[in-house]
Amino acid sequence: MGRGPRYWFPLALLGFAEIALAAAQLFSGRSRAESESANLLLRPAVPAGATEYSRAYLLPLDDFHTAGSGLPPGPLWLAALGVVLVGTAVWYGLARRPARAGRYVLGTAGALLAVPLLDLVGWWQFRLGDGLRGPLLATLGLLILAAYERSRFVLLTTAAFALVAVVLSADTAGVLVSAAILLAAAFVALLRANPRSLP
Repeated sequence: MGRGPRYWFPLALLGFAEIALAAAQLFSGRSRAESESANLLLRPAVPAGATEYSRAYLLPLDDFHTAGSGLPPGPLWLAALGVVLVGTAVWYGLARRPARAGRYVLGTAGALLAVPLLDLVGWWQFRLGDGLRGPLLATLGLLILAAYERSRFVLLTTAAFALVAVVLSADTAGVLVSAAILLAAAFVALLRANPRSLP
């Protein structure tokens, strides 16, 4: 894997996962708008005064058109974080070659199971919204990475990520800006790992 900091890979992987997440959210929003317009076009004519009938009749049509309108932010974040966690575990497994591979795999599986459990705790105990729980879990993962690597650079990157994705904006714009922060940090880490010699 070369010399230098290895934490550039999880930073870049999380950044690219956030870009994919933002694209999926934008596509999901467009699909939802298209389904609502289709629902208006397909709404059958209801006789005047038949309000109870219209409500009972139109409810299944509304449910049908909104059922396939894309995943909400919570499951999207969980899928993205799961991919990042597995990718990071494989990266560090290949780089460090742990002596006890079985324990390493069990630890990775335990961390993978902890992600939805922590998400459930955030929803059940603290009533956090779908768009906020994902960035908080990502911030926790970055803090663990900073502690593992004992890197102030990763800690500063985590602070910038949390400021944008958690404090300022937990919507699609916040996801894109925080992804840019992570990708820039990964690029800086790569430059630090492979400094160019001056002539």
